Amino acid sequence: MNVIKLKTLFTLLAILVSVSAFAQAPQTFYYMNDVPQSTLMNPAIQPRCNFHFGLPVVSSFQIRQGNNQLALSDIIMKNPNNDSLITFLHPDADFNKADFLSKLDKNNYFYEDFRTNLLSFGFRVNTWYFAFNLSEKITTTINYPKDLLVLALEGNQGFINQSADLSYLGINSTFYREYGLLVSKEINSNLSVGVKAKVLFGHTNISSDYDVNELNLYTSRDSIYVNADLKVNTSSPLIPSTDIDGYFESFEIPSYIDNSETDSLIDWALEHKNMGLAIDAGIYYKPIDKLSLSASIIDFGYINWNTDEVTTLTVQGEYAFKGIDVSDEIGNSDSNTDQFDDLLDSLENSFKATNSSSSYRTYLGAKIYIGANYEVSKKFNVGFLSRSYIRNSNLAQAYTFSANAKAFNGLMASVSYSIMNGSYNNIGFGLVLGGAPLQIYLVSDNISAALWGHKTTSFNFRFGLNVAFGCRQKSKMKDTPLLKSVF
Repeated sequence: MNVIKLKTLFTLLAILVSVSAFAQAPQTFYYMNDVPQSTLMNPAIQPRCNFHFGLPVVSSFQIRQGNNQLALSDIIMKNPNNDSLITFLHPDADFNKADFLSKLDKNNYFYEDFRTNLLSFGFRVNTWYFAFNLSEKITTTINYPKDLLVLALEGNQGFINQSADLSYLGINSTFYREYGLLVSKEINSNLSVGVKAKVLFGHTNISSDYDVNELNLYTSRDSIYVNADLKVNTSSPLIPSTDIDGYFESFEIPSYIDNSETDSLIDWALEHKNMGLAIDAGIYYKPIDKLSLSASIIDFGYINWNTDEVTTLTVQGEYAFKGIDVSDEIGNSDSNTDQFDDLLDSLENSFKATNSSSSYRTYLGAKIYIGANYEVSKKFNVGFLSRSYIRNSNLAQAYTFSANAKAFNGLMASVSYSIMNGSYNNIGFGLVLGGAPLQIYLVSDNISAALWGHKTTSFNFRFGLNVAFGCRQKSKMKDTPLLKSVF
């Protein structure tokens, strides 16, 4: 792959990733049902307010990023010889390769997500609750196999007569719009159910096809063999171009993006293409007084990418490297450069990229929440929440313990402890101020990152502003005489 191809590939990645440093709801948020947006995690748990209107953009602004194993201190550390910071690859770094590699799974990933509501509102009608949202979402995951870092740090000596499996290497990034309609019903005082139907429209996507991808490096005593059969699907305004032999050469940036033509960019952002569907469903149940159990599945759905902007890149080939003979060329720098150039040319000729246009489907990555909450008193409760998240063939599991207190009407606070992303030092906090007519909230699972961020593997944050009415505490029905109630 030449420099032009690399440059255009990174341009495509930059469009998708540069705006995606933000994301989905912190787990501490699950039991903060004073906030209407808590229904995003379980549509069956009805908000306390009878009506709410989310201020555009700022009503629900979410940030989430991290990885499944590594903390910042695994990558960046203090130089033992002075006060500067160095990476783990620095010669002076106090770095243990075996310890570093032992922290990795076979398939690892970095992620970044973003969500904001452009429009949202909800209202109650007796025991029914209805809500609508128009949201923009971006989610990005970059996968990398452990074998890739083993090769980088220890070389291929550990793979003699066996293969290093690099097939997990890939990316999945999606920018899309969501229209959601939520309906929940309080069956009785102990049971409620909810469902949310969502219509999706995809703006941009790049995704590796992990079902067919194959990338292996086999090492024998005298040769290295590389075998690749990779497929990457893209849907974006970028235009693919080919060389004179018909092979993929680069992506070209359309003039309206390159020249920042505002009207054309807005028209592109407002398009309704690449339709998909998704559903959220939840249940809330109180088996005994003070104890509530709940479960939900969120973002169970897909997007079909089927416009003329779809491009499928396929890279196939095999290459055998038997070394370079430099016995007659030692000291001849020009000759060494020529052999290196010949090696690059040979690699490029062995792995040709072709492009085609065919529709494909991506999945959102469903999240399953299971929770239990115990009401210690009218103003204090404790909760437990389990989250299972399937992301690019990875199962990400997280557990959160929370304590939730309501000092008085208009002030609610939550404190949580979470085990997530291989990290055990996640202290979270949530705060809700106000109720009617104005409510502000903020919540994070990782405020502890301010204290020991170098040991944290992830970070999330969410805040918003709502206009709300009818947020008074429900009053218990008083006993009345039978005859009076009848007549």
